[in-house]
Order: sequence, then structure tokens, then C-alpha cells
Amino acid sequence: MSYKIINPDIIKKSMMGNPKLVKQFVEMYLDQSPIDFQALTDSLANANKAAIRDSAHHIKPTMEYIGATPLRIAFQELEDMGRDEVEIETIHTKFKEIKTHFELMLEELRSFILESELNTK
Repeated sequence: MSYKIINPDIIKKSMMGNPKLVKQFVEMYLDQSPIDFQALTDSLANANKAAIRDSAHHIKPTMEYIGATPLRIAFQELEDMGRDEVEIETIHTKFKEIKTHFELMLEELRSFILESELNTK
């Protein structure tokens, strides 16, 4: 599969090339990240800029472990918008952009883990 968001080489490198760690990390991320993203969604629904900032900050670091640098930058921008008290409509526009990429990233991680399992059999 051709990946647009994640970088499998970075995932493997982040987990020291250990297939067991890669699988554990990706599965944990697939479980936890939708919960974290829902917290961000809820913060936006409540127009709580401090919570938007904190949620984006919480999600952001993992993007580097999976090689999704442009998505990490987008979360940084969202975090900055929450901190800088940018208008909520502008924050919503950025969030919509991020949401599309975030959903694709989850899809790619699912494919990556399936491919990894097939390659180890």
C-alpha cells in the first residue's frame, strides 16, 4: 500500500525495528487516538479554546512516531490557535482539515498493521 500520511519506516525506527513493539504501539494508538480525538472534538463543540489547545498538544507528539509530520504541524497550528484565542470559526476550519487527514491516518495504520502481520507469517 502507498501511504499518504504515515511513514512505516519511521514507525519501525521509532520502535527500534522490533516487530512486536511496532504491533503493540500501533494497536495501542488505534485504541487510544480516537478517544483523544473525541476529546478535541468535544472541546471544539464547547468552543473551549484552552481545552482545544490542550487536546491538540496531547495528540501532537505521536504524529512524529508514525511519520505524520504534516499532521503534527497541523496539530501544532491548532494548539497555537487555541492559545492565541483565534476566532472559533477559524479553528473549526483547521479542525475540518485535520479531521480528514486524521481519519486517513487511522485507516493507514490499520492497513499497516495488517500488512505487518501478513509479512511475519
